[in-house]
Amino acid sequence: MQRSILTVLFCILITAGSPTAVANDVEPVFDLQRLYTSAEDQRVLLLLVSQPGCHYCDQIREEILQPMLASGLYDKTTLIREIKIYAGKSLRDFNGEEVDATGFAKRYNAWATPTLLFLNRSGEEIAEKMVGINTPEFYGYYVDKSLETAQASLSQ
Repeated sequence: MQRSILTVLFCILITAGSPTAVANDVEPVFDLQRLYTSAEDQRVLLLLVSQPGCHYCDQIREEILQPMLASGLYDKTTLIREIKIYAGKSLRDFNGEEVDATGFAKRYNAWATPTLLFLNRSGEEIAEKMVGINTPEFYGYYVDKSLETAQASLSQ
């Protein structure tokens, strides 16, 4: 009997989702004004503009952004977040105004998905946005290059 209970408990532990899987999810952002926790926080905001049912958005999230989060290499330099357009969601922008997520994305001419925006804490673009996926095998490289450009912009 004890052996059966231990076996069941072991199976439950094995099949339960690991805590790191949840920690590596790209968080949706609903309040950009409160995203930065201190005045000294000068990280780049890497913002994925996605929409429901977008296969390429899922691909970027799962193959690029989640591994970036899991690596821990970007924690001190980059905030990685997501907004979904065409989903009826709203958010608070950098000025504290409540806006529709789709309207917010249009401010950056980010109507196609996936789009990656590279923003500073004021919401200014500090590297050229990435629209779509042209070369999946080099996409991570291009993201890193854009982040280098964005970081250099913050250092000036």
